[in-house]
Amino acid sequence: MSMPNVDVAKIIMPLSECTPGMILLQPIVDIDTGSTIIGKDQLLTEESLKRIKQFKHTEIWVGISQSESMWKIGEETLKAHKKYTELLKDIIGNKESSLSIKLDEIEALARCIVKEFVYNFDLLACVNLMNDLNKDIYTHSINVAFLALLIARWIDYNPEKLYKVVLAGLLHDIGKLDMPAYLVDKIHDLTIKERIEFRRHPIYGYEKLCKYSELDNEVLKAVLTHHERCDGSGFPLNLTEDRINDISKMISIADEYDNLRKKYHIFEIVKVLKCDMIRKFDINMMLEFCNNVINYYIGEKVVLSTEEVAEVAFIQPHALHRPIVKVNDKYVDLYDNIKIEIIKVL
Repeated sequence: MSMPNVDVAKIIMPLSECTPGMILLQPIVDIDTGSTIIGKDQLLTEESLKRIKQFKHTEIWVGISQSESMWKIGEETLKAHKKYTELLKDIIGNKESSLSIKLDEIEALARCIVKEFVYNFDLLACVNLMNDLNKDIYTHSINVAFLALLIARWIDYNPEKLYKVVLAGLLHDIGKLDMPAYLVDKIHDLTIKERIEFRRHPIYGYEKLCKYSELDNEVLKAVLTHHERCDGSGFPLNLTEDRINDISKMISIADEYDNLRKKYHIFEIVKVLKCDMIRKFDINMMLEFCNNVINYYIGEKVVLSTEEVAEVAFIQPHALHRPIVKVNDKYVDLYDNIKIEIIKVL
């Protein structure tokens, strides 16, 4: 049965969340043979969903009603993010508690995240649905762990390496617990003395964790160097690319993305990362991250600088932040129309 004439939005969804009646917007291909199993523009049925599950697909492009949320995930999935945030706070404590870190528990939490969040869509959706952007260290650390896990999966890390990436994300900002709260929250308009102190938080984190001999050395190094940059402009050691390990490079991209969310919408974030900061990060990891994340926004509604509401119709590989959009029945290429900007994502 082919697609009816209805107004739909195109999104990527976990196969487990898809239901009969949704519209399949990609052909389902047998990865081993290359043959098409189900063509695009078909209505999903219980039978076709069972068939798709046999061919190694975990996420598929589907069409949903424009009235539905783009970031549609189960309530239990979002609750898991919040639960993990509270667990992290209990495990690593705070400045007032002066408790030892429960290393076995945080390692268990890292493994649980890798095991429970099997769908990349759920990881990104949880981060995007955290609307309180004045996040504490714990929420931010969970977000960074989720985002870094995405990058690690996209570059095909093995399960044990995925665990180390998540563990580093959970611990990366632990040094901030030893700093005055006003300094952590202030971030902007720091005095020279305050800036120097703020830039020591990776060292504080490294020193706090060094006494745990069982903690993996790659994770320790990532905590120390997550603010280092490939061009040598980072801190606290001004290291260059060849002296920064891969886990740290992933954490740095995830950390920057989550912080940029406080100021920019996704297309502006991708522009900043890909155009303004590209030399600061591992190029291959950065492009893999940007290319994958931005594709989730096909079908999203945006407000243009012309005050028109448009739908993102196509992401352009040469200009990820300037897609082709659909305004009413007309397609507008924002790469060619440089005077038109996306000012808001709805």
